[in-house]
Amino acid sequence: MAQVTGTFSSYDAVGNHEDLENAIYRITPEETPFMQLIGTTKVEAVRHDWQTDTLATPAANAQVEGDDYTYATRSPTKRVANFTQISWKPVIVTETQDAVNKAGRDTELGYQLSKASVELKKDIEFSMLSNAASVAGDDTTARVSAGFPAWFTTNADRGAGGASGGFSSNTGLVAAATNGTQRAWTKTLLDNSIQSVYTSGGNPSIIMVSPYNKRVFSTFMSDANVAPFRRPVSDNKKQGVILAAADVYQSDFGELDVLPNRVMSTSAAVARNVFIIDTSKVARGVLRPMTQDTPAKTGDANKKVIKTEWTLVNRNEAAHGIIADVFGLTAST
Repeated sequence: MAQVTGTFSSYDAVGNHEDLENAIYRITPEETPFMQLIGTTKVEAVRHDWQTDTLATPAANAQVEGDDYTYATRSPTKRVANFTQISWKPVIVTETQDAVNKAGRDTELGYQLSKASVELKKDIEFSMLSNAASVAGDDTTARVSAGFPAWFTTNADRGAGGASGGFSSNTGLVAAATNGTQRAWTKTLLDNSIQSVYTSGGNPSIIMVSPYNKRVFSTFMSDANVAPFRRPVSDNKKQGVILAAADVYQSDFGELDVLPNRVMSTSAAVARNVFIIDTSKVARGVLRPMTQDTPAKTGDANKKVIKTEWTLVNRNEAAHGIIADVFGLTAST
């Protein structure tokens, strides 16, 4: 039915207060699981070096009574290195915007800084998981820390045509890996890689994957060689629980947690890798911790910069494994 003639409604009014909630709702993920798992270590130069070593292969060792000793040549340690990378997020906000009455935040500068700090951590997570070669840098070129995928030479399962990069003692740099033909991630690939890491001496505890490959992993439970599992339902529940996910893999060489990483889903180049990680053998080296800088004021605005200088310290690449060149976003990408 129609309004009575002459009715004054909210559609006619001028000056009604708007109803804007005093909150901001953000669902963009903030987690950086790789950074959180590996921890930090202090570095003191833009090039950070460390040493790796291996034991001789076991062999028969029976000696003749009274015989003289013979001395085999001992292998030296291997020195490897990575370069620190400067990462920052600048923020500039006008004084007017900070002065006006705002919903959901007290100051615009403070709110934008809080966002920038999360974005910076995610940028570093992305860089560490990227197949980036190390760059020494100069006065016009930024230094670049080699990413985790670039280090693998020992336990690397790659698609057809793929090739490892790794650290070169000749150049002092880490070369990026060469991508191979993409393929589906399978339980066989996973088992082979875990065995390779175990044989090399690693003790991995984490399998890190893209969200899509977390779903692929959950399908491994239907493999004929996987024992079925059940979850008890409490007495007060009338319905059962559908089990369609798995979060832990009890392999032949130990138990590993399977962790999806949302940052990996932002790039096909990052999502194409599955990482098998020994968290005690990798760390984020910190030359300059994350700090706020206040650049000189040049106008009617306030400036802040959140910055840090870091590097990836892959203490021994043979402690980890990579299953490269797998579909990471969909069944075909």
